Amino acid sequence: MTTPADFDVRDAAARLSYARGAGERRAALFALLLTPASAAELKAWRAAAEGVAGAERLRADVAQLPRALQLPVFEALLDRSRAAPLDERHALVEGARRLMGADGQVSPLDRLRWLAMRHRLGEAPRAAPRAALAADPAGLPLAVVVEFAAFTGFLARELPEPAADGGIGAAGAVWHARALRPWAAALEPLGGSAPLCRVPDGERLMHALRLLQGLSWMTRPVLLRAWIDALEPPGVAGLGDDAADALRLVATLLDVPLPEPLVARYLDPGWR
Repeated sequence: MTTPADFDVRDAAARLSYARGAGERRAALFALLLTPASAAELKAWRAAAEGVAGAERLRADVAQLPRALQLPVFEALLDRSRAAPLDERHALVEGARRLMGADGQVSPLDRLRWLAMRHRLGEAPRAAPRAALAADPAGLPLAVVVEFAAFTGFLARELPEPAADGGIGAAGAVWHARALRPWAAALEPLGGSAPLCRVPDGERLMHALRLLQGLSWMTRPVLLRAWIDALEPPGVAGLGDDAADALRLVATLLDVPLPEPLVARYLDPGWR
């Protein structure tokens, strides 16, 4: 049965679809990045939205969206902004970075949102392809598996569930080891043991991501499947919202289609 809350959500999503001007898109996008109850980020948002007519209405509309609609609306607004001039897109990326760091805390999910933002806006440099690996997606060389392990260490802060202290919890370490099992043969030069599960620094994270992005179109979906299959039980049904968002954002970064069970967790805003 349709409830008044359902109508509120539909109305909010519909109003957000009219955010076409540069300032309106900025206000709506940045509202979707706000950490709840962060006074510093809210102050940064108000500074970024200053002079934008209806900005507070847009922020209120974002607050009405259920979690299953927030990331799809974020992606739709980014796709709409991709046709903007280069200086506007650059300002969006830099403004988002300042807003996320306004309270001195940038979560792993914040970092993924920012990376996906750069990617969808065409602000991130394209990785050089490694077509030679296309023949056997599962047979990754050791150097690639090591970088996969580093990026998986970053994701282990959110998967299978966020650790309370922002680091890697016991469940994350187990998930990391399970994700590397398909490439046990490649790890034989390391004695068959998986690389340690640790959070890479910013430079190492970007190096690992660029290398994974450069893998062939046949190989990249194998990586996403390895992360999903490493969950216990395998699949996304038991994931929390943050973990599901992390996988969806990674799929964007690697330019791979979402598996149907992950698609089913989200709602379609009905506009682009």
